[in-house]
Amino acid sequence: MGPISLLPKYKKLNTWNGDLAKMTHLQAGLSPETIEKARLELNENPDVLHQDIQQVRDMIITRPDIGFLRTDDAFILRFLRARKFHQADAFRLLAQYFQYRQLNLDMFKNFKADDPGIKRALIDGFPGVLENRDHYGRKILLLFAANWDQSR
Repeated sequence: MGPISLLPKYKKLNTWNGDLAKMTHLQAGLSPETIEKARLELNENPDVLHQDIQQVRDMIITRPDIGFLRTDDAFILRFLRARKFHQADAFRLLAQYFQYRQLNLDMFKNFKADDPGIKRALIDGFPGVLENRDHYGRKILLLFAANWDQSR
């Protein structure tokens, strides 16, 4: 393998290494490729990551009707990533999440992975997410209705 074949690989790593010093504890455990992908595709910027999270957290007071049970950095970061770091959209999703949970308390009362009903639903194949996206870039949720016994 000559030096020419190593050059593109080095350049790719070199662009990420500039961000290594800026990496936050919230990005710990992510591979360099994942951090670079988050930067390019999600607009995740380690320089302003905590500011983005705080902006979403500051919006919580606008919805006193909703009981926000979790407002820690790691939890809010999930919603920011889901909405490509658009703070208003991330907050709207966060509010909808907790509002739905609040309106459906009985559904979430004993919502644990070791619950027999939840285990059965997962074993039955409910639901699945396809690896590839549709032609608009949307995730495809797949329900295996033939395997699912709704009486359980």
